[in-house]
Parts: sequence; C-alpha cells; structure tokens
Amino acid sequence: MDKLMNRKQYDDTKARVEQLIAEATRMGMLEPDMDNEYTREIASLSKQMAAYEDEYLNIIPLRQKSPLIACIEDYFYAHGMKQKDCARMLGVNESQFSQIMSGRRRISMSFAKRLHTKMGIDAGLILDYA
Repeated sequence: MDKLMNRKQYDDTKARVEQLIAEATRMGMLEPDMDNEYTREIASLSKQMAAYEDEYLNIIPLRQKSPLIACIEDYFYAHGMKQKDCARMLGVNESQFSQIMSGRRRISMSFAKRLHTKMGIDAGLILDYA
C-alpha cells in the first residue's frame, strides 16, 4: 500500500509500526544507524502515516521557541533572576512579561529598546524576532 486512504488504514498501520518497534527492540535491531528489514519497514510506514496526518488530521506542529525569547531566558537564568525580577528590570508587570515570553503578546518598540539597552541583546536579533 503506497497511500493511506482512511482512518482504519491509518490505525492499522500505526498498530503495525508499534508492533515492529517492539519486536525490533526485543531483538536489538533498533539501534541508531541500523539498516535492516525492521528499520526500513518502520521508516516506510511512518512516511505513509505522516502523509496521512498532513492531509487529513490537521495536526499542529509543536511550536519552536523564538531565539529572542530563548535569549531573554538565558539572560535571566545566567544572572540568577526570576521572571518577575526581569519584568521589573524591563519596566513591565509580571503578567505582561509572561504574555510576551509565551508569545501571547507582541513586543512593543519601547520594550524592544529596553531589551537592547538593559540586557545587551543584539538589535538584529530583536528586529528579526520581535
């Protein structure tokens, strides 16, 4: 079968992949960089499942943390600060800062300027990800 066409085929394929993983693990044939009948079949079936998921299941990919947010976090962890301390330093309340850090609130121009002047965050990084 080249393409999964319905949920039953998808569920059956998923069960088969789980079975193959269990068997291959038991037999020691599922180590990194191994190429054998198990790994090839698991890869093939997984690609079919991914194509079905993309087309029919509307699975939302996990969000990746913005490099700017990661930089802010790195700063306050490196300086032994808590989120509330960082918020105070940047002149916003804890709630606003939490919303910015979680991506629910956009970064204002004045906040972006404080990120640069008070934390030394590269202006280019701020412009790219704010």
